[in-house]
Amino acid sequence: MLLPIEGLTLLSLHSFLSLHMLIGVALIPPVALKLGSTFYRFFRYYTGSAIFREKGPPQLMMRILVAPALVASTIGLFGSGVALMLLEHPNSLVFAIHKVSFIIWLGAIGIHVLAYLHHLPRLAVADWVRGKQEAVGGRLRRRAVAASLLAGGGVALVALPVVAAWHR
Repeated sequence: MLLPIEGLTLLSLHSFLSLHMLIGVALIPPVALKLGSTFYRFFRYYTGSAIFREKGPPQLMMRILVAPALVASTIGLFGSGVALMLLEHPNSLVFAIHKVSFIIWLGAIGIHVLAYLHHLPRLAVADWVRGKQEAVGGRLRRRAVAASLLAGGGVALVALPVVAAWHR
């Protein structure tokens, strides 16, 4: 839910800049978790883990084009966003990196979502089923997501003074 709200702040960025900044930093832990889990699956697949090999690789276009663009633009987007917050006088180069990263990220995340949307209902339900049919690692994933969201809230609280100072 945080990503769509972050996107809505762009409709009137001047009015919602504080909210944009706070949600942006709150998204860092969940996004880091997603990147970490993706790299873990990548590593396990290419090191020959049977459970990961059984599922097969992602589609070739996703592996070669979309994933690298998505990872690089995500790092660029969040890194430049944090840099803009921390700089007293925002640098036009950092702002340009933020804008270009967002444009690339938007295209890559759009393709990613469309490519995997049909898997979402099955995967979402599998992580919330209790008992014998619970997905392997479901409890750990739920806890990791909850922890990342709590950490995001903590990061946003820590960032409050930075956001307030930035507007002065």
